[in-house]
Amino acid sequence: MRTYLTSFFGVWIVLFALFLPFTYNFFPSIGLELTNGLSSISEWIAESIFSATIYSSPTTSDSTAQFVQAFILLVFALPLTILLKKQKRFSEKQIKQFLHTSGAYILSFFLLKYGVDKLFQFQFYAPEPNTLFTPLGMLSKDILFWSSMGTSSSYNTFMGLIEVIPAFLLLHHRTRLLGGLIALGVLGNVFMINIGFDITVKLLSSYLVIVSFYVLSPFLKNLFAFFIENKESTKPEMQLTLKPKVRTIIKAIVMILLLTEVLLSYIQIGSTNGREMEKIAHFGSYEVTQKNAVIFGHSNINRIHIHSKGCLILESENGNFIDFPIRIAPDQSIFVNKEGARIFVVNKDQNVEFRIRLSDELNRVSCIKIDLDNLPLRNDTFHWTVDGLVGDANKSLIE
Repeated sequence: MRTYLTSFFGVWIVLFALFLPFTYNFFPSIGLELTNGLSSISEWIAESIFSATIYSSPTTSDSTAQFVQAFILLVFALPLTILLKKQKRFSEKQIKQFLHTSGAYILSFFLLKYGVDKLFQFQFYAPEPNTLFTPLGMLSKDILFWSSMGTSSSYNTFMGLIEVIPAFLLLHHRTRLLGGLIALGVLGNVFMINIGFDITVKLLSSYLVIVSFYVLSPFLKNLFAFFIENKESTKPEMQLTLKPKVRTIIKAIVMILLLTEVLLSYIQIGSTNGREMEKIAHFGSYEVTQKNAVIFGHSNINRIHIHSKGCLILESENGNFIDFPIRIAPDQSIFVNKEGARIFVVNKDQNVEFRIRLSDELNRVSCIKIDLDNLPLRNDTFHWTVDGLVGDANKSLIE
C-alpha cells in the first residue's frame, strides 16, 4: 500500500509539471496546450460540481479552473499508477527511482528558475513611479510585499542564492537529502509569504512544497534514526540504475537543458541585471507645476507617471489614480490608445512640458521631473550602526 501511495504521488507530480501552463523560452510549451485542451472539462467541473463562478481562464495562476485541473490530474494519476505497477518491462525499484529523480529535477528547475531571476534582479523589480507616491494604506498586500522586496538588491541576491544552491544539490543523489531539506525550508517560507500576503502563486508554491516532501520521503527513516534514535542507517539507493557513463551523460544533458531554459531569456534580452534594463521612453514621475491642470477631462492633476509596462497614470490632488494604456512612437511621442491622443514630451531647461494633442486641440502642461532615486525608499544601502543611519538621514535633510 505504501509503495502504491508513493508511486501515486510521484505520477501526480510529473503530470502536474507537464500540465503547468507556462510559456517557456527553450522547452516546448506543452503545458499551455494541455491546459487549454482540458479547460472545458475543468470549467464544467468547477461550475457544476463545486458551484464556482469562473472569472479567469485555466491558464491564469490560482484560477479556480487551475485548482480543479490539479484535482483532475490527481484522479487520473490513480489508474496510471495501477497500469505502471502492472507492466512487466520495468521493475518496481526502477519506477521508484525514475519518479524520485523526476521529482528532484522538477524541484531543481523551479528553484533554479526563480533563484536566477532574483540573482539577476528580475523577479522583484524596483517599485513603479506611481507606487512610490501611493499612500501605504492604499496598497494591496501583494503590491506592498513586491515593492518592499524590490527596494533591496542585497536581499534579492541572498534569496536567489538560497534557492540556486539547493537546486544544484538536488541534481546529485549524494547531496539530494541536503538539497531537499534546504528546499523544504525555503519553499515553506515562500508558501507562507504567498498565503500571508495573498499573492496568486499559492497553487504552484504548495505543489513545490509537496514535491519537496516527496523528494525527502525515502530519507525519513534515516533522519528519524539519526536525530531521534541516535543511530546510523543505510541510505536508500535512489539514483537511476544505469551504467555510470550513461547516467553521467543523461545528467549532463539534463543540466544543459535546464540551464539553457533558465538562462536563454537573459541571453535574448542581453542583460543580467534587471535594475539596469533600459526603461520605456519618458519613464518616471512628473510634478505638475501649473494650477488646476486638466488632462483628458480630469481636473486638478498633481502628478503624471509613466509606468514601465506601458501606462500613463494621472494622479489628482485628492490622491486618485487614473491609468491609460500607451505606446511609444519611433519619434518618442506617446500615443494614448484610449483617448486617441498624442503627447509630445519637451524638455525646457529644468522643466518638462507635456504637449497633448487631442483632435485639433493642443493642451500644454508644465512639469518638473522628479528624481526618484532621491526618495528614501529607493535608497538601496544599509548601515552597520544606528549612528550611520541617523547621520545619513540628517545629511539628506540638509541637502
